[in-house]
Parts: sequence; C-alpha cells; structure tokens
Amino acid sequence: MTRRFALLMAATLALAPAALAQGPRTFTFQEALGFGTRLTPEAPLKVSWLDAQTYTVEQNGKTYSYDARSGEQRPNRSLATPDEQRNTLNTRRRGGGIPGGGNGNLTDPSGRRTASVKQNDLYITEKGTNLEKRITTDGSATILNGILDWVYDEEIYGRGSRWGYRWSPDGRYVAYLRLDEAPVKPITLTDHLPQAQALEPWFYPKAGMANPLVTLWVVDVTAQTPKPVQVPLDAYVPEDRLVVRFAFTPDSKKLLYQVQNKEQTFLDVITADAANPKEPKRLFREASNSGWIDVTDYPMWLKDGSFLWTSDRSGYRHIYRYKLDGTLAATVTEGMWDARRVTFVDEEAGTIYVESNVEQVSGSDFMRARLDGKGRPVRLTSGPGTHVANFAPGRKFFIDTVSTAENPGEIRVCDDEGKVLRVLGKVSAPVAAKEYSLGIPKFVQVKARDGYVLEGTLLLPPTWKPGMRVPVYCPVYAGPDAPTARNAWSSVNGQVLHQYLAQQGIAVWMCDNRTANPRGYAARTACWRQFGVSELKDIEDGLKALDTLGYADPKRVAIEGWSFGGFMSAYALTHSDMFKVGIAGAGVMDWQLYDTIYTERYMGTPQKNAAGYKAGSVVAGAAKLNGNLLIVHGMMDDNVHVQNSMQLIYALQKAGKKFDMMLYPSPTSRHGIGDPDLSKHNRELRLKFLVEKL
Repeated sequence: MTRRFALLMAATLALAPAALAQGPRTFTFQEALGFGTRLTPEAPLKVSWLDAQTYTVEQNGKTYSYDARSGEQRPNRSLATPDEQRNTLNTRRRGGGIPGGGNGNLTDPSGRRTASVKQNDLYITEKGTNLEKRITTDGSATILNGILDWVYDEEIYGRGSRWGYRWSPDGRYVAYLRLDEAPVKPITLTDHLPQAQALEPWFYPKAGMANPLVTLWVVDVTAQTPKPVQVPLDAYVPEDRLVVRFAFTPDSKKLLYQVQNKEQTFLDVITADAANPKEPKRLFREASNSGWIDVTDYPMWLKDGSFLWTSDRSGYRHIYRYKLDGTLAATVTEGMWDARRVTFVDEEAGTIYVESNVEQVSGSDFMRARLDGKGRPVRLTSGPGTHVANFAPGRKFFIDTVSTAENPGEIRVCDDEGKVLRVLGKVSAPVAAKEYSLGIPKFVQVKARDGYVLEGTLLLPPTWKPGMRVPVYCPVYAGPDAPTARNAWSSVNGQVLHQYLAQQGIAVWMCDNRTANPRGYAARTACWRQFGVSELKDIEDGLKALDTLGYADPKRVAIEGWSFGGFMSAYALTHSDMFKVGIAGAGVMDWQLYDTIYTERYMGTPQKNAAGYKAGSVVAGAAKLNGNLLIVHGMMDDNVHVQNSMQLIYALQKAGKKFDMMLYPSPTSRHGIGDPDLSKHNRELRLKFLVEKL
C-alpha cells in the first residue's frame, strides 16, 4: 500500500487550489455550443468495497485489495454481494412517482395482476387467465380515473409520473385518484406549420382559477365484482383541497395519504383502513403562517411500523420519527442546518445516514444520527466542498471523494467517526487542461445587505491579474430550492461554454439567491408572496460584492436564464439598472399566467395578493426596461405558454422600448427546443447575442 500511494494523514482537510497546467489552445464557438470537448476530472483509480473491512483499488488495469484500518495489502478475491440499501428519503421537494417504480401497465407486487388506464378508466387484468375487470365506468374527456392531468403531473407528483394509482404491497388493494376537470378552463396551443393550423387543447388552471376536483378511492381487486369505495375528504372544501401523496402501509392494512389546501400553507397526514376507509384519522398537521409547506416525499417506513418524516417546523429541515398512531417518537436530527437526504437506515444499529449542508449550502456533508434521537448527530465528512460518500457494508468505513471549485479533489478512506485514515490519490484535472487555457476558479462568500451570507463560484479569464476588471456573465435559475452554484470542481470548471466565455475575457459568476439554495426555513421562504423582489436583491448584492472585490466591470454585466431563470433575467432588466444584457428564455412574465399549484404555493392567489403579483410582474415593469434584452420562446410550450412572452412584447412595444426576440414554431418547441436544428439555432443565437452585446 505504502509503495503505491502516498500515506497522507492530513493535518488539515482543506483542499488547496490546484495548479493546472495551462495549454495554448482556446475553445471554438462550436465547442462552446456543446459540440466536442468535455471537461471531466480524471480519478487516478477506481475504489470499491470488497467486504466490510476490505476495499479494492483498480489502477492501470490491475486490481489490489487493502485492509481499510491498516492499509495493508490483502489477497485478491471476488467482490462480495453489495450491502442491502434502503430506499432514500429525499427531503427536497420532489416528484412522487410510483413507489417501487412502474408505468401505466403496473404489475402488483405479488405479480398476479396488472393495472392499466384506458380511455381514462381503470382496469385490472388477472395474469394467466387475462381476465379483465373494469374498475371505473365514468372516464371521459373531463373525468380522469387513475391518471394525472397536466398540473398534478407537473407540480405535485413530478413531471412524467403520469399514473394516479397505487397498489398495496400484498396486491389486494388499489388506491387511485379521480380528477374532475370540469371547473378547469382549457387553453389552446397552436401549431402554425401545417396549412390548416393544428390546435392542441390542454386543461391548464392558471393562478387564481379553479383546480380539478380531486377525490381518493380504494378498491379490493380480489372481489368478484370490485366496487371502489371513496375515502372521505369531507373535512376539506372540494375547491380548496389537493391530494399530494397516497400509498399503503407496508402491511397493506392502511392507506396513508397527505392533503393540502389550495395555497399549500398546511399539510395533513392521514390514515384510513384499506378494507373500510370510512373513518380516517389525521395523524398530524404541518402548518405555517409565514410561508408554504413543502411536500418532500412519502414517509420512510421502519420494520417496527414507525416511519421517518421530514419537516421545517424547527426553522430548519430535519428528520422526525413517528409511530403509526401519530405519536412523535423522536427528533432524529436537529441543528442550524438542513437535512437534505437520508441515504441509509441501519435499523439494527439504530442509526441513519444523512446528507446535509452543515458546512456550506453550496457543498455537501454526511452525518450519522440515532433513530431514537439521543445524542447529537456526528459529522462524518470534513472540510469544505462537495463530498460523495461510498460506505462499506456495515458502515464502519467509507470512501470520501471530495472536490471544491478550486481543486479537482482527492479520494479518502475514513472510519465511522469521520477520521481520515489515508488519502488514496488526488483527482486530476481533465486532459483538456493540458491543451487548453482554462479559467481561474474561485469559491466566494459574500454578504447580502441584511448580512445573510451568499455563496457563489467565479470563473475568471485565464489572463486575469489582480486589479483587472472584467465583464461578468450570470447564468441564473433562482427558483425556490433549485440551486445552480456548487462548490465542486466540475460545477465551476466543467462547462466548455463557461470556459469559452472566460477565454473571451468574460468572468462567469454563479451565486444562488437565498431561496434557491437556502439554509433554514426563513431563507427558503424569503420569496413568499413576492416572486422576484428578494431574489433580485440577492443577485444585485452578489454583483456589488464582485465590484468591491475588484473583479467586475460593473457597467458590463449580463444575466441569462430559462423558465424561472428566464423570468429572473427579464425581471432584472425591468427592475434594476445594473445589467447591460439579459437573455430571457421561456420565462413567466406575469405570474397570473402560470399554473395554480406552483404559483399559489409561493404567491397565494391574485385575488388575495394583488400587490405581490404586480411587484413580481415583468409585464408591469416593461416601461422601465434597461439594457439589451433578448426574448426567446417555443411557440408550443405547454408549461410556460408563449402568451407570457407575447404579453411582454406588447407591453414593451406600447412603451416604445427596443428589444430582440426569437420564436420557435416547431411542434417540438415546447418548454425546451426539441428540434435539433432549432436547438442549435437557439444556442448560437443566444451566445452571439451575449458576446456581441456585452
């Protein structure tokens, strides 16, 4: 071991900036568009776990085995069966999907039956006999049984989830949603390419309008004539309820489901008997009067029938353990940090492993906590940056691969207390770094006007010297809980487009506003009822800090984004004078034009929050446009409708403002530009506009 690897018992775990060998070449315009060279760090070796105590190292075509504690070489042998992994519990807002995977012809866990939806009715088919049972009979253009509409699919269960039914683990019951679209006002998309324009209608509820009416049903599919039973939702006004998750308990005896109000300021967790769901029991309620309540995921079930739950109730997102009767059994994690993801549960040891933001919001760390809530969580990874942990079976050791914005990183062997036993090797910059002149990466922390610490990454031109001020390009998304800046080498250095811009003398600055990558509930909800206002302040403060630090030419700043980022870019140019260039792709230009469930979660309804909607409207601020604005939109975007850009264009014209625009009329020009030729045209257009105008 010691002959092959430097044994580095690190006195300090902070990664020093790596000195990259700089080549003479620069990237071409075509390479910047994504055609050609890739920048991926090169690990010097591949490390795998052989068993609970032994890891293998593959290097130069040869494999070696080592004892994790001592580092001594061991005889080679076959890899052991991988340690059984539990499903992870992701605590960020995410799509619900179907537990266990599946599609529209989903087989029950026992393998005896399949469910399918035809003409918006639910069917069950017995395997072997192919006997088909029709469960519902009222499916129509406006009644959807077991299948999700656009807004439930996109905003609640996750884009592409599609199917609104769930099997019980024993295969006896199916629970399903019934959606009534009658109250929803449809919108129409138009394909202008055929001689006779093709019209495409969608049920799409806009902010302040009615949602589909939802009900929840359970059916015993083993009955000779299955009869669906409606789960009572009488405690909620039909027009003011959302069923945001539903699934059976592991023993198939109960259905656990989650209900929210239309503006999503509370979330109820409820159970009902699968056999007779007529007497539901509310286990507990999450509620807030200062923000929204996120749907994070299904509970993670433990063998004793209890479950793990995530909540922001303490002011930070943490893990709680509940009994099935709704009794809180333990506060599993706590502290002034957020638990992002439960990666593993070791019930025998009574511990869980959690990914967190304890050191930096733009990095990641791993913690171990006790399921009974006793003692403080133990931090296993050390030092700044993004850590990726690969645990040995039994979790007495783990491999920690870590990098920062300024260093491709290293591979460490650590014990179960986080002690670094040895460093196996340094991760190298990609081969391209030897051929091309790469930018100078930096991780930067700056204070916003109220003292909140923002974290960002900066890629400076290769020729930059202290005292040199350069134009700045800010790619943004800025939407809630949707970070773009990561303190990781690949995130900062790995995009050829950004390296190309750096070679053109333009600094690339990625700094998440607090709501995009928050620490704590107060930061997460700073945008509540006022999209754009808090985000723009943070973006402006980050740029002012770059000016103060001597990096930025404050008169040459560009901002670009798509979707929420498109809104943010247009909003910046109509509500600030700090930007010379803005590129707004498929942006929501007035939040009254976007869907109910996403918009009302963060903004409330226009009827109750007219001032907030006006303050967050690009259209309302059109007369104050500063700088060079390019508007880009796919004309058949079924997510952010082209109506958004049309209303902004009209307002700009009425105000006598000059701007640039490009519309893509292909039927594949949805929320992304799908046609390869049009996609290339789009990328070329935006890059040329950026370089020429900045």
